[in-house]
Amino acid sequence: MPPRSRRSDKPLQRGLMRFWWRFILVALIAYVGYTIWLGGAYRNIEPFVAGQCIAVASPPGPEDMAILPGGHAAIIASQDRRDRGAQGGLYLYDMTARPGRFTPIDLPPSLPFHPHGMSLFAAPDGQVFLHVINHRSAERHTVEIFLLQLAADGTPTVRHRGSVSSDLFVHPNGIAAAGPESFYLTNDRGSGPRWMHMVENLLQLSRSTVVYHDGRFARVVAEDIAFANGIEVSADGGTVLVASTLWRMLLTYVRDPSSGMLLRTGSLPLPFGPDNIRRDGNGSLWVAGHPNAFAFIGHAMNGEKESPGMVLRISHDNRGVARLQEAFADPGTLISGTSVAVQHQGRLLIGAVFQPTMLDCQLDAMQLRDIN
Repeated sequence: MPPRSRRSDKPLQRGLMRFWWRFILVALIAYVGYTIWLGGAYRNIEPFVAGQCIAVASPPGPEDMAILPGGHAAIIASQDRRDRGAQGGLYLYDMTARPGRFTPIDLPPSLPFHPHGMSLFAAPDGQVFLHVINHRSAERHTVEIFLLQLAADGTPTVRHRGSVSSDLFVHPNGIAAAGPESFYLTNDRGSGPRWMHMVENLLQLSRSTVVYHDGRFARVVAEDIAFANGIEVSADGGTVLVASTLWRMLLTYVRDPSSGMLLRTGSLPLPFGPDNIRRDGNGSLWVAGHPNAFAFIGHAMNGEKESPGMVLRISHDNRGVARLQEAFADPGTLISGTSVAVQHQGRLLIGAVFQPTMLDCQLDAMQLRDIN
């Protein structure tokens, strides 16, 4: 039987090439469409408030905050992210009045301070420790640990206990204090040049990590997450929750209190890309985030563009079933780039990534809307 000529194979090869190019094109179109859909590009947000909110002029970029034990005041971390060279700050927000008053907290003058995530830890002896992520430069990131003290008249003072650094702090975003000097920290991106961060976001690459620092050493305790953002430890210290902004979900981990190691056990889908997570005195979670990732990118590039935001309360029944309730939704008119929400006895404070604005809300629990 004569051998098959090479010429007769060419039509088959050309057909296979056309098939694979078409397959790649269809797959690429489908992936881009999925990314646009997942990012909420075409989602319309109707204004909703379970109560009443007032806008309060604040220091620029009140991206993260925490309410002090007792609920009389909140600590606000502020950074003007449209001026990367500007010094950031910490502020006390008085919650005995509405609206409250901002009081700057004095920091060591020699400390370069550009805060991001922050977290409080109330020790059994009554001492309050404040952990703050500090982007000292584009390449160097530290965690500043403060001892927070309040005078009889409510004037805040902080004592800087020291700075913690590690090569594992690649690009820290969220932090959850687990002790006076121990904490969990999320890296929202993997290592590499700035252009690689854009590729990660576009392709939803799971290169984010969670790092645990036990007061002496740091180690990676969770990885393979797409844009890990906010993080919170449960009241009993047995569970850690991590917000994945790109996956639009909360990831649940069981924590070993002795070693700090984490084991992923589940996830909870959300109707937006979650930013920060905060736990209130009743154990409920308050999650703020971005329903439209593309609008948020536009807002980051141009402050005149609006970016919608949402706030959910997540509680659990006796069987552990999660209940999601909408507390706030806004197309960007009241506040753009919603990043954090903290609640105490019906008082809800909402912060933003860029704007010099904070919302001070009075909630009506009867108006919270269930989300399926």
